[in-house]
Amino acid sequence: MNRFRVRALPTDRVLVVAVLTSADEVEQAIADGADVIEFDGSLDLPSVSGTLDVVTIPSGDEDFRLAAATVAAMSGARAVRASDVRQARKVVEMVASVTGTRPPARAVRALA
Repeated sequence: MNRFRVRALPTDRVLVVAVLTSADEVEQAIADGADVIEFDGSLDLPSVSGTLDVVTIPSGDEDFRLAAATVAAMSGARAVRASDVRQARKVVEMVASVTGTRPPARAVRALA
């Protein structure tokens, strides 16, 4: 398994690691918010330097995967490996907003 950095690795948020089975999925994973890509094969991307401890979200139904990503992020995971990058990114950003480490994406008030 090769691990490649897509963008600079931030220290202030949970990383999302995309596990890809096809090179055709790279652009979509990047658009969905992946920070790191894992791929069996060869891609022309800059390699990740150093070690990266990653929590793997096991396969299962969608509710199970989202709950596992939420628990991992709330437990202090620095990186989450998931096959569904878009959902994982949403979950870790929601957890960061709830815990106060990032502002909410959208604040809605006075709904009465």
